[in-house]
Amino acid sequence: MPFWYYFRVPKLPSEVAHQSNLVEIKKYLVPEGSFVDVGSPVVIVENYWAAMTLKANGKGIVRKTFFESGTQVKVGDPIAVLGADGEATPYDKEYVIVEITERKRQKPSNR
Repeated sequence: MPFWYYFRVPKLPSEVAHQSNLVEIKKYLVPEGSFVDVGSPVVIVENYWAAMTLKANGKGIVRKTFFESGTQVKVGDPIAVLGADGEATPYDKEYVIVEITERKRQKPSNR
């Protein structure tokens, strides 16, 4: 039986989280209909502090992407739908892995 789940912008690591909670969709790395595996890069997003690659944490097929490049979305917003078999759905773990790929600025340290 097929399942699906939303691929959402996850909570960002504190070193690159921004008070606005917004990220910009820079580029989807896989087209609709593509298979993804654990660790497959799906989309690049960017905020004031960094560019980040969002990776799949389960196996499946990208069924639908929701936004054009340049669109600003909030942390927690769904940006794609992934279809998966029941065993391939990432239960009891985050659906998305965040990898910081480029730091644009360094946050000041709290002393």
